[in-house]
Amino acid sequence: MKYVTLYLADDHQIVIDGLKLLISNELNIRVVGMANDGDTTYNELKIKKPDIALIDLRMPGMNGLQLIIKLKKIIDTKFIILSMYNDKRYINDAIDYGASGYLLKNAGKKEVMDCINNIMDGGTHFPNELIKRSDSDELFTPRELEIIKLIINESTTQSIAQKLNLSHYTVETHRKNICRKTNTNTPIGLYKFLVNNKIDIL
Repeated sequence: MKYVTLYLADDHQIVIDGLKLLISNELNIRVVGMANDGDTTYNELKIKKPDIALIDLRMPGMNGLQLIIKLKKIIDTKFIILSMYNDKRYINDAIDYGASGYLLKNAGKKEVMDCINNIMDGGTHFPNELIKRSDSDELFTPRELEIIKLIINESTTQSIAQKLNLSHYTVETHRKNICRKTNTNTPIGLYKFLVNNKIDIL
């Protein structure tokens, strides 16, 4: 049987125990490791390379977002952020850092399984479908809004970096985030996205 390998990381053992109990009857899921701090999680994930890692937003050592940034460069694991905060700021951060999902710690079995299955099918899973936000203040950061204006005016990455006093790498990172949020990488495509979603930033 093809099964999903899962890693659990949270600084509260009761959360890990609860997740293990929720999925205990799922024959297609195998928990391959667990940890209570970020540094242990980092070292073990490099070796175990599970399909999915559920990692706490805040825990001793590296936090969940820091782990995603470091590990996405070296392993193909999909990351789900675990959090007690149903807050747009934290969810937006998870999206921007490359998480595939965001689960509240009080989530029931159905939502946990929906999240895992959606991600294994190549999708994402975020509360209240906040990934589909259309309000510019919620969808884009202030810096992204600045960069969007310049992209639409067909400024190059290098010229944007010079105008905003940013590094080339930082601008590229912002452009990738904008591309992910809008599903386009051209000035005209970006302009159409703004028009279609009634976002006025010009």
